[in-house]
Amino acid sequence: MKNLLLKVMSVVFVLMSLTACDKFDVVNENPDVATSINNNPELLLTNALINSIRRTVGDAWSEGNLMAQYGARIVFTEFDLFNWGTQSGTWESHYLTIRDLEELKKIAVETGNASYESVAIITQSWLFQILTDMWGDVPYSQAAKAVSEEAIFQPVYDAQQDIYTGLLADLKRANDLLSQGPLTQIKGDIMFQGDLDRWRRFANSLRLRVAMRLSEADPAMAQSNITEIVNNPAQYPVMEGNEHNAALVFLNANPNAHPITEESVYRVGSFNEYRISETFVGLLREAEDPRLEFLADPTANSVGAGNPVIEGMQNGIVDGPAYTYKGGDANLSKFNIDYFYFQPNANEGRLMTYSEVQFIMAEAAQRGWISSDAETHYHEGIQSNFAYWNVDMPNDYLGRASVAYDGSLERIIKQKYLALFYIDYQGFIEFKRTGFPSEIQPGPDALFSEYPSRFQYQSKEIALNRANYDAAVSRQGPDELLTKVWWEQ
Repeated sequence: MKNLLLKVMSVVFVLMSLTACDKFDVVNENPDVATSINNNPELLLTNALINSIRRTVGDAWSEGNLMAQYGARIVFTEFDLFNWGTQSGTWESHYLTIRDLEELKKIAVETGNASYESVAIITQSWLFQILTDMWGDVPYSQAAKAVSEEAIFQPVYDAQQDIYTGLLADLKRANDLLSQGPLTQIKGDIMFQGDLDRWRRFANSLRLRVAMRLSEADPAMAQSNITEIVNNPAQYPVMEGNEHNAALVFLNANPNAHPITEESVYRVGSFNEYRISETFVGLLREAEDPRLEFLADPTANSVGAGNPVIEGMQNGIVDGPAYTYKGGDANLSKFNIDYFYFQPNANEGRLMTYSEVQFIMAEAAQRGWISSDAETHYHEGIQSNFAYWNVDMPNDYLGRASVAYDGSLERIIKQKYLALFYIDYQGFIEFKRTGFPSEIQPGPDALFSEYPSRFQYQSKEIALNRANYDAAVSRQGPDELLTKVWWEQ
């Protein structure tokens, strides 16, 4: 009887399986997970912003600050001796992000979403300018086209002059897209939280930066773009205060705390390998600038002796002598370790700030390109940077001998240099454009007596894109650190 019952139950189970399988269409899907990137473009935007900003922040700390002599190394000083190499990790990271933004742009065009399209254009423009400023001629017009209808796997290297023309046009188009209405709100924006007005101001402010970079190479183009923006503030709004800064506030914990912090598992030993540079200290101390006391810690030995002082490290000293400079690391100042290392998100990921916009305006007025007062913009640039760092500016600061506006470009650029601290490679790039601050000089053990201008192209490009690499080198000059980029000629 028991065996018979088991047989009957088995037959019933088989019959149920055969008759029900064509109706059993339940799918095991998680409703909280995106099934198509076309339906969730915000994922592309978030990923692009995280990857690009974290990369530029890391580059600013480990390379950019050394190149501009904000910081100096006391050990492993090879980079500080001008052994800059290819920086292939940055090249690949930025182009991967540009590819993701190209996909975001494609989805935006297909869906008629001008908001995402403009944000993608602006972020790409920011990255392309960093790439061309640091390498010279780079893939631009055919970049990120491998998955397009053209399927371009070996993109041409556009001449830097053409890239700059394109960037100015791209940023103007982004502003025009954002001037239309009503605009679709965006998601996934971890920098501006979907505030499209701030994106528009960033686009026009960045266009000012791009234009001013051409001050010597193509002053007519520089002036025409700057005057168009300045003379039409309603059509081309720019940053008008620190509340408009293009800067990412990191999270107070991983996965997106500031990458150069204890929370992000950046080793304290690695942080301590960097010290504030003598060049930076000298420029701040010249004006008894209280920003110095915020940015740097007193040396360990001076604190122990009860007489705290800040001492900078000289750039460009070989290993060994570098570690014993001024009596050793206990006599050299670290950057403010509490603010820059132990706090997970006190230090922002800065792309561009209001201070820089004001210094661009000051230079444009000093050159006679715009009719506003250069000194007023110069003062505003200084005051807004003090406010940004939450440092009280002394009442007499603007009148001090080394600060008071004297009508010179050098005076403007020195203060602009101070305000560009820890912003990718901008302090270095402005030094190469203007020659100021002139205090930036090769160190005693540097590999070259002349300050380098660029990174070299990576070996992958030589192997996989040789014809276009050769064309770029033929046009630009030898693939060497000392070869100047076009706007520097």
